[in-house]
Amino acid sequence: MIREGNFGYHEAISLLAITILAKTFFTSPAILVGIVGTAGWYMTLISALTAMFGFMFLYLLLKRFPNKNIMEIADMVLGKLGSIIFLFLFGGFLLWSASISIREFAEVLKVYVLPQSPPSFIIILFLITIIVLSFMGLETIARFAKFIIYILGVGFILVFLLSVQNIAPRYLFPLLGYGLDKTIIHGLLRSSFYGEIVIIGVIASSLQGYKEIKRIGFSTLLIAGFLTSFSLLVFAMIFPYPVGQEITSPMYEMAALIDYGGFMQRMEPIFLFLWNFGTFIEVSLIFYATLMIFCHAFRIDDKRPVILPMITTLYSLSLIPKSISEVTSGFVQTLRSWGWIVYYVPPVIILIIALIRKKKGDSQNA
Repeated sequence: MIREGNFGYHEAISLLAITILAKTFFTSPAILVGIVGTAGWYMTLISALTAMFGFMFLYLLLKRFPNKNIMEIADMVLGKLGSIIFLFLFGGFLLWSASISIREFAEVLKVYVLPQSPPSFIIILFLITIIVLSFMGLETIARFAKFIIYILGVGFILVFLLSVQNIAPRYLFPLLGYGLDKTIIHGLLRSSFYGEIVIIGVIASSLQGYKEIKRIGFSTLLIAGFLTSFSLLVFAMIFPYPVGQEITSPMYEMAALIDYGGFMQRMEPIFLFLWNFGTFIEVSLIFYATLMIFCHAFRIDDKRPVILPMITTLYSLSLIPKSISEVTSGFVQTLRSWGWIVYYVPPVIILIIALIRKKKGDSQNA
């Protein structure tokens, strides 16, 4: 039987921040340039603020039911049938999101590093790591995230510092991008970029009460919002927006442009290190959260027998998209624009039902 264990403030922030920030390594920055032009770096701040607003309702729900996770709260508020429907929808969405992240990773890796390898081969190699981490449990994943975040942070800073030579502030103009109205609208819609923050509701039982959950949630969103904005700002100053929207992975291209003569050039290996480990943490957390949800729905105590069947399902889902264009312009864009419905709306509905039915936890002292 896998024991979830307990972990603290720094482990939880490391886990959630890496999960959110890993998406900056993929195609999202280029897609964003095509939508709002040069305004992406401050549009994402609107998304982060919207995510904070959405997270507030989840926090209020967890505060009302101290020491309970979102699955247990759903059982108490929605009843058995309602809880199963909610958990199936939420778990299925998370599994689908994980499959798209894996396929996006495989397609971008294929474009830049392994052009002759089929996506299925890359995905299988990736999933082996996910299987190992899943068998080791949530606490191990969290502590690994805390360990690796320092290395990722150093590499992240190094890539940006070495890219200073290619920065041209004039590329930030026009400052309003394709229009302030479009920036605000898409900033609100694309709060789904930070949607994985709601996983804190799934792992709430492993944290130290609702006060700690509040600190973890808002701290994670502040850190992720600032670093995402900074990354998009640097991207915008290196790639003119007509060029930026055509790049598959701006950060990879940014690392490839680093050139300090014969002494230092071709810094893509640093990026690949960041990208691989960041994506391992991202997909591991989403997959494990899905595993927890479905095991709770079916009242399965031992998660180990479920890991391989669910990994097989994840693998099958990742093969549904036919090409990289379908992944980026279709599935990824849909998840970023409309995923907020699944991430933020259910906690609001459950909280309202709990208030109407006067349901609450046994004690407010967490």
